[in-house]
Amino acid sequence: MSETAATVIEAAGLRYLDPARVRLTRHDARIDAEVDGAPAVTNVTLMRAFPFSEPDRYLSLRDDKNEEIGLIVEPDSLEPASRAIAEEELRRRYVVPVVQRVVSIRERFEVIECKVETDRGPCAFSVRNLRENLLRPSPNRMILIDVDGNRFDIPDLTVLPAASQALILSHL
Repeated sequence: MSETAATVIEAAGLRYLDPARVRLTRHDARIDAEVDGAPAVTNVTLMRAFPFSEPDRYLSLRDDKNEEIGLIVEPDSLEPASRAIAEEELRRRYVVPVVQRVVSIRERFEVIECKVETDRGPCAFSVRNLRENLLRPSPNRMILIDVDGNRFDIPDLTVLPAASQALILSHL
């Protein structure tokens, strides 16, 4: 990276963290982070900067005031114990059931009521304004956001049973 590019990144307020110099430790439910040998920052959180397009890269490390400490571009390069803590925290933060079959969809009063089978069991949820609460990160992938803000992932529409595909497509 050129000196000019590094200056622009600093000017933009971004701070990239070298994963080899980040240590995460867990203390019960709390996670602490030590960066570049500085005193530990307590009660940090990890968030995906691009949860749909780059879920395994670009992690934002944030303090207890939700201010970004820095960005870890390649979290796979964290030392093993820190990587395990990061992966566990992300699994907990980003619980997204995967839809395996659509049992029924019906529209009532401009709300779509869905009954589905997911990798976590049967589920019923409602989606208001489907055009605004349907994400399409790729041509065959859909993410439905229900009225409570929960997300339901359909990684590949073409893999669902034909009847499920027909139900979904009839409401788009």
